[in-house]
Amino acid sequence: MEVFRKYFVVILLTIVVAIVWGGILLFSGRSSVSINPNAEKYIKPLDAKFDEEILQEVSERAQESFPISVEELEALNPKIFEEEY
Repeated sequence: MEVFRKYFVVILLTIVVAIVWGGILLFSGRSSVSINPNAEKYIKPLDAKFDEEILQEVSERAQESFPISVEELEALNPKIFEEEY
């Protein structure tokens, strides 16, 4: 009986956790997921053609938006670009 008194709180918490866990499993098993009817447009494959002009334009815009160009950075500190492998 003393062992039961000593571990009563642990046993009670274990039972409560088991009941809550079982309830969550039961509830999650019954919930259904509805699929968005517009989902097909999100899962269709991408176009196989690749527009290199758009890619070049994006690359140029990115280069223009940098606060300092790679060439200027290399001129300021050439040790950064030394390859040591």
